[in-house]
Amino acid sequence: MSLLIKQISSAFFLLIGLIATLSWYEWKDSPFWVLFVGISCILAGVVGAVLTILQSAEEYDS
Repeated sequence: MSLLIKQISSAFFLLIGLIATLSWYEWKDSPFWVLFVGISCILAGVVGAVLTILQSAEEYDS
């Protein structure tokens, strides 16, 4: 169950990051903190997904 929660949270952070980054790009006169929040969420989502894949592979091997 913990693995499923990690996968969902990684996907959620990636989604929020992409939405925030695209909103910053399309929104006229948008503040830079929106871009930084978007990039941070994207990085957190990608790192979380990679760590979840590694944990899944370790559980599969044992």
